[in-house]
Amino acid sequence: MASIAAGNTAWASTNSYGGYTVVGNSFIGAAPNANIVAEKVLNAGGSGYSSDVANGIIRAANAGATVINLSLTFMNSADIANAVNYATGKGAFIVWAGGNSSANLLNGAATAGWSQNAINRLVFAGSVNAASQLSSFSNKPGSGAFVATSGAITTYANRWLMAPGENIIAPGVQYGSTAYMYWSGTSMSAPVLSGSLALLQAAWPILRTRGTAANLLLATATDLGAKGVDASYGSGMVNLSTAFQPYGTLSITAANGKAYAVPSITGSLISSGTFGSLASIKAKLAAYTAFDGYQRNFTVNLSNLIASPTAKATLNPLPANTNTGPTRIRLADGGELAFAMEAPPPAAGFGSAAGLSGQAQPQGMRNGYLMFTDRDGTTTAMGYGAPVHYAYAMSLYGDDGMARATDALAVPGLSPLARGGAMFAWGGKIDDSTRVAFSYSAATPTAGFNPMQFVQAWSGAEAAPLSAGISRRFTRDFTAGFTLSTLEERNGLLGGVYDPNSLVALGERNRSMAVGISGAYRFSADTLVMAETQWSSSRDTTGGGLLAGITGVRSRAFGLTVATRNMWRDNDRLTASVRQPMRVVSGQAGVVTATVDEQGLPVQRTEWTSMVPDGREMDYRLAYDAPMGKHRTLSLQFTVKRDFLNLAGNHDAAAGIMWRARF
Repeated sequence: MASIAAGNTAWASTNSYGGYTVVGNSFIGAAPNANIVAEKVLNAGGSGYSSDVANGIIRAANAGATVINLSLTFMNSADIANAVNYATGKGAFIVWAGGNSSANLLNGAATAGWSQNAINRLVFAGSVNAASQLSSFSNKPGSGAFVATSGAITTYANRWLMAPGENIIAPGVQYGSTAYMYWSGTSMSAPVLSGSLALLQAAWPILRTRGTAANLLLATATDLGAKGVDASYGSGMVNLSTAFQPYGTLSITAANGKAYAVPSITGSLISSGTFGSLASIKAKLAAYTAFDGYQRNFTVNLSNLIASPTAKATLNPLPANTNTGPTRIRLADGGELAFAMEAPPPAAGFGSAAGLSGQAQPQGMRNGYLMFTDRDGTTTAMGYGAPVHYAYAMSLYGDDGMARATDALAVPGLSPLARGGAMFAWGGKIDDSTRVAFSYSAATPTAGFNPMQFVQAWSGAEAAPLSAGISRRFTRDFTAGFTLSTLEERNGLLGGVYDPNSLVALGERNRSMAVGISGAYRFSADTLVMAETQWSSSRDTTGGGLLAGITGVRSRAFGLTVATRNMWRDNDRLTASVRQPMRVVSGQAGVVTATVDEQGLPVQRTEWTSMVPDGREMDYRLAYDAPMGKHRTLSLQFTVKRDFLNLAGNHDAAAGIMWRARF
């Protein structure tokens, strides 16, 4: 019996007999290396008293046995009942051979005196042959039942499992100390079940802690005979492979204490280029702990809840206004009217070119803005769907060359993280050397243009950056600027967006603040060098799902642009820039995880992991624009991006050429 339950001897060669094949080098035993406590309760002739069996059960329980195998005739006596109640009270499971009389157990008589806990920890073993047919000698559960001390009735059939019991290889010591032989009987079936229980408890201690290992083995049995539990086969054939699979629905517990069924989990977080792929969070979600209906821990992959930032390719990588600025109309009173219009990239989300938004821009909408500068230098701009960088820079500096340079960098404020809705910018002089400006834009998923669209954009913004700044010309050639920005995001953080009901949501509204410093130096009337840098800080957030919150998030962006004109042709422009877009440099995310303690009980904790991307994006751009006549313009652009969207190894290069003619 010990060998069948826990033998750890490797069989020397392949052997087939009685419908079974023992493969060479395999182990003889259901649970190899399990510890055995042996208590002798019968004499050499196989007989004894119920008191001997009861004492053996008690001694085994006191020795720490978690499964007690009884390959002997079932006895309905008070001392046996008391012993079983004692052993199961200490956490043991009982496996009892069903008997070899080809009859119903106890001929249908009831068994009394057992506690309900003892009954729940008991399994009877019936025997089947290699074809999973009832052995001719095996008893059946019949119609008998336990009557618990509480009065509850449990039929024997509900505690009955079948296991192989014919031609089972086990030691035959009467034929020599190393001899083996083939044995048959429900006494052989019982240790198969005992070893199975030992394996399950070793894998999941919770099954012993909660006393559910036997119920699991019964629930996962392969049905035999009449459908369901029947009087011949009980619950059916033990199926250890099924028992090791999740039973019922796997679920997880979020930070809010609620349980969520794994198959029903929906919603996701679309990361932004600021965070990269959120690889550290995805790694933890890829090996997440879930629990089945028996509170057993299994590993599930939830990494698909985090989507990496993406950028859709467009046929022309050269934006229509790159390096040229808006179209300008000089007014008679000395003012200027400027405008820029362009169609959005087909099927691209606004902000997707920077990997910063998962929201789609309304089909058919056109990006553009209208900007008016009066003769005193006051600038006002309004538009829809257009980046606000140029308009804000023009309002702040009052200088077209500096505005073009900062537009190439696209790092001022937090405005690059939100676009697609209404935008407004204003700037004016304080004195001849100092200007102030502010801008606001509102990214909002509106569904088409109508006269009320601007109202919707202002009131229902998904992301709303606000910037205010001051610039001062310290010398004829040197100008510096300072910008303070805030970014309010609904269901988003630093350009990343998420379903508000998702388990990776981070609250309904988040706020970030940034400080930007710029400096521009003119080497000549035609050549300008501009440098900008920005530091931002995001407010700590809390979540109720799998992300308990984010803390200490700091990010940085910087860039350098050299712009010159009139190099080879009148009014041509050459711009060269290098920049690092917004990238998180510090910060941690709290991922709610679960493990189990020594008893197998779930233990939930928050593990803090770095938010710093695994890549560092650096963009290099060279653009040239030259008039080729009164109404024709040639534009060239070359761009190289290393670790694009802050994804390590995600490199990109593009070249564009555009010929434009106006009629």
